[in-house]
Amino acid sequence: MRKIVLVSLDAMCDRDWARYNGRWMGNWLEQAAVCTQVKTVFPALTYPAHTTMITGCDPIRHGIGHNQPFQPGVPPEMRRWYWRDQEIRRETIFQAVKRNGGRCASILWPVTGKSKAIRWNFPEIIALPGENQVTKILSYGSTLWLIHMLLKYRKERASIEEPFRSDYAVHLACDVIRSHQPDLTAIHLVDVDEMRHQYGVNSPEAQAGMDRMEQRVQRIWETMQQTPGMEDALLVLVSDHGQADVDRLVDLEEELMSAGLSVEVQASGMTAYLYTDAVEETRAWLEEHGGSIGVSHVYTDDELDRAGCIWEPDLAVEAAPGVIFDDGMPHTKKEKATHGFGMGHPAENCLMAVRGKDVRACRMPAMPMRDVGPTLAGLMGIDLPDAVGEDHSKSMKME
Repeated sequence: MRKIVLVSLDAMCDRDWARYNGRWMGNWLEQAAVCTQVKTVFPALTYPAHTTMITGCDPIRHGIGHNQPFQPGVPPEMRRWYWRDQEIRRETIFQAVKRNGGRCASILWPVTGKSKAIRWNFPEIIALPGENQVTKILSYGSTLWLIHMLLKYRKERASIEEPFRSDYAVHLACDVIRSHQPDLTAIHLVDVDEMRHQYGVNSPEAQAGMDRMEQRVQRIWETMQQTPGMEDALLVLVSDHGQADVDRLVDLEEELMSAGLSVEVQASGMTAYLYTDAVEETRAWLEEHGGSIGVSHVYTDDELDRAGCIWEPDLAVEAAPGVIFDDGMPHTKKEKATHGFGMGHPAENCLMAVRGKDVRACRMPAMPMRDVGPTLAGLMGIDLPDAVGEDHSKSMKME
């Protein structure tokens, strides 16, 4: 089984890579098999995208259609997220590796809580009010290993906020690579995503985050090169979505209720799912008046089917440029940029880059995000039978 280190650069898209021209990251990409047009999922949210990458399936198949399940009546701050891997309906690359006798490590990869397939697991978990962050992570992850890491890197764990969280994640990633050489090591780095949400897409803070991301990737790559047993391993870089600046907050549910429509809304940043018994009445009103409340498009059922969207919502809408739909969370009201957009958005083109022994430097054509999973499996020499995406691994290999 070919070893892979999989690094997700959250919130980075095709327009970002020019920043690295003439630098370490740019040189690394020039020597890799690269696709800069990996089309993200609908909606462009972190958890559906990352689940699509590890299953090779669209949300309609793997079941993770949002960061959170729809929870009507639950206060925003009490809403749980899709944290447990048991909520994924299809086999993941982690489970496939274990089925083939391999070992996995995961650091902050979404929807991996309580996974039986991951030997060294630091899951991405958020403590709800009344819960303790450390206790919750220990209960959802690999408890003894996490305690060991907490003690070993207690000085490096300056904060759970970015950029310190991503720095800490890289400490753990490099440690597990050196100490255990897992067959699959997956790391999710959120620094740029957080900087863009807080300060804007092209803000100095976001650009500094991109520079830090380059340093982290370089450290991981050098650790791989220096570790016996990882000489033939591949480093795979991926991303999940870009972002767009916003300057108008719209409470879509309140606006629709004011128009006399009984609708429950699950906001997704620049899109929203609508749940209502009056589907056609709501659709007709939105098509006529939606522009006045920040709605630019009402998706048809055919469009949602082609996008691989989950079936549960009655309607889905797209925000006008500059608009973010309010989900009730305090941080949303302060955001300068967001994602969650639909099909065809300028920030939809994500990354898949592969470098290592016997991988040729080449530029790959556009592909849907569901192709990432079977391509990973192909590179490792294992199968991912539930995947519906295409395996591009053969076109990346030297002849």
